[in-house]
Amino acid sequence: MLKVIKPASPFDFSKMLRRVKSHGKNNIVNADLESQSYKRMVHVGNRPVLLNVKASGSVDEAELLIDQPDDLNQEEKAKLDVIVTRMFSTDIDLKQFYTQFSGHRQIAPLITSFYGLRLVTDPDLFESMVKIIVGQQVNLTFAGVLIDRLIDLAGEHLEVSGEPFSIFPAVEKMAALDYQELRELQFSQRKAEYIIDFARMIADGKLDVDALWGMSDEEVMETLLPIRGVGRWTIECLLIFAMGRTDVLPAADIGLRNGVRNAWGLDYQPTEEDVRRLAEDWHPWSTYITYYLWESLAAEPVVKDLQI
Repeated sequence: MLKVIKPASPFDFSKMLRRVKSHGKNNIVNADLESQSYKRMVHVGNRPVLLNVKASGSVDEAELLIDQPDDLNQEEKAKLDVIVTRMFSTDIDLKQFYTQFSGHRQIAPLITSFYGLRLVTDPDLFESMVKIIVGQQVNLTFAGVLIDRLIDLAGEHLEVSGEPFSIFPAVEKMAALDYQELRELQFSQRKAEYIIDFARMIADGKLDVDALWGMSDEEVMETLLPIRGVGRWTIECLLIFAMGRTDVLPAADIGLRNGVRNAWGLDYQPTEEDVRRLAEDWHPWSTYITYYLWESLAAEPVVKDLQI
């Protein structure tokens, strides 16, 4: 059964697919530019379901076609709709952003270049947090290698209509791992502890990640900061890449600072404080300005300091 969702305009699925194409050997995401399709397994309730989304129409009048499996009940279909809406930021009114900054000397050219580009977020807060922790203090390529190894160790692999998919490890499976199992995959001791301990907090009921959806950005920050291995930058990335919050400013991020230096034509590397000063008028679109600056450098979020 096909379900049609009409995103707020503009919506450029091609730009979004280019951003999310999988680089690892484990095929969690199958993004195809030619067919304008995005496929991956997501958890709906307690079972994995193939999310198969295709785009049609134009950037200014786009439609998303969601192939809903026939064996889903009404509650599960509703949950899948919520996942799609969140993942593809379909209800975000980018026109407000574009109108507000249409005359901005540095930001207006970014809007022209990346018109219609929206966040594509992870479908699961646990998966996103683990990926972000894995990415601390390592380059993008090695982070992808570590995530692949983690999936090989504790994830699932299956085929749907002859097409292979990998499923990110479930909380319970991760919580049952020993630190040494990750050490053998070249995870540092601390990173192994951060990841497994985070999974155990959720599995033991000490942290309700779903409750984060009902919290403000500040409340999410206050809830997660006490967790070992989770610093401000980590939470800012979670707010952006898992929760799709629109006014997050990861000012310490090196990629953002490089983007600001380039777009503002600075002859020095701006500090975190410099970025916060320049970004005083970015509200309430700090996330999207940051995202477009990253994209202008084809960059990923990177921070040097690892929170202990």
